[in-house]
Amino acid sequence: MTLSMGTNGVRGLFDELGPSQAMDLGFGFAHFVKQHSKKAKAGKTKKSKVSFPLVALARDMRLTSPCIFEATAAGLMEGGAQVADLGILTAPASEWTAASLGAGGLVIVTASHNPPEWNALKFVDANGVAVSRERGASIAHFIGKPHHPIPAWPQMGKIEAVPDVIGEYQRAVLRFVNRRRISGAHRPLRVVADPGNGTSTLVAPAIFKALGVRSSFINEKLDGRFPNRPSEPAKANIETLIEKVTDSGADMGVAWDGDADRVTFVDEKGGWISGDMGVALSAKWALYLLEQESKNKNKNKRRKRNSSSLPPLVVTTVATSRVVEDAAAVHGAKTEYTDVGAPYLSERVHSLGERVVMAGEEVGGIVWPQFSLAKDGVLAAGKLLEMAAYAPLSEWVKTLPKFYNSKLKIACPPGVNLRLAAMLQKELQSDLPTHAILRPLKGGFRIDFESAWVLVRASGTENYVRVFSEAREQEEADSLSRQYQLMVSNRLREIDMV
Repeated sequence: MTLSMGTNGVRGLFDELGPSQAMDLGFGFAHFVKQHSKKAKAGKTKKSKVSFPLVALARDMRLTSPCIFEATAAGLMEGGAQVADLGILTAPASEWTAASLGAGGLVIVTASHNPPEWNALKFVDANGVAVSRERGASIAHFIGKPHHPIPAWPQMGKIEAVPDVIGEYQRAVLRFVNRRRISGAHRPLRVVADPGNGTSTLVAPAIFKALGVRSSFINEKLDGRFPNRPSEPAKANIETLIEKVTDSGADMGVAWDGDADRVTFVDEKGGWISGDMGVALSAKWALYLLEQESKNKNKNKRRKRNSSSLPPLVVTTVATSRVVEDAAAVHGAKTEYTDVGAPYLSERVHSLGERVVMAGEEVGGIVWPQFSLAKDGVLAAGKLLEMAAYAPLSEWVKTLPKFYNSKLKIACPPGVNLRLAAMLQKELQSDLPTHAILRPLKGGFRIDFESAWVLVRASGTENYVRVFSEAREQEEADSLSRQYQLMVSNRLREIDMV
């Protein structure tokens, strides 16, 4: 396998992404920061007047992470960067901390929701925007190649630990989440939480306690082997959590992946709230809070809101259910769609500015942009507790329309999946059904029909073409995905015959 920038960073097994490659990537990112980050905060040593770009560095608890972390730090310093050592930390807390430090960039050593044998380096720029495949091509340029130019020895970077990282982040979350609203419930809210042996266990318990929530944790021991369940908080992986929520009469269940950027929820009746639904509920709550804020301002100023003001925005990916768009529309908000992947999501949120009140993706990544551009599962849980204090989560879920989806994938030889998606897109552009809208994407396309949609996309990390579909009925969604799966398979046979 040849390492390169993927949809969100560089990932691989340890024999592919080891200390040598990590050092190369650290060196490459130091140069990326120097070239692209105008907001880099300078760090000066006591014995030198040389300024270094500041790069924050954090890691998760995977068994290979300490080794990769140290090698990445060495590469960053060799490239002339001052390294702010954040230690073991959730990905969203790392992103918030890097922004608070005014860092010129951030590297997180984590494979997020992937199995324990995987690891990865994620890169974030000075604006808090995750670095995409396109923008970060130069970072991977140094893998297996000589490092050049290397600064003279006085210009080598240093590394220094940042004190009280977890405490600072926790206090920031508690300032953003409305504790008074949560404590105003008719009784203390009860939560069952499942960190899945990941880094959320470092930050969530104290936050829940400070919010006055009665919480119990399962799978809370930090363990990079993920001994209790797979890291991905999919429904099939959190059956124990669902059972404990039901048995204990809790108001909410919450599960995170290894680095806490993904989150899914369970309502008080044991109903699983998928990633899509979590984004939709968060958007609904954010827009409700915006309406209340606007009413209070109008009341205080004794004037009506300017009717010509632009509507608020919700940003999500093309793989996300229409439930998010419908939830936003109820409150007069518009929905903007991006390509699949955290970098494209954060790029769009950053470019649109203050109009964006909520962003997220179908895998359970929820962004409160007023707090950070990071997908933050712990913060998202705190905001959902506000909703649960107002009304049971199952009642909130009932306010959302019901959609059904189908997800398939077609295996193909290395390097073929992009060709397949491009072939099919070109063919369909001149043969679309009436009223259908085709959205070209990086590595694929989405077609929107009147009451359904289908997404055909080449995987950014595996040799697959993925086909997602959604409709008002399960049968229609299944039929749509099978139809496009057959189209992809036919094109694959044509390639094999050549």
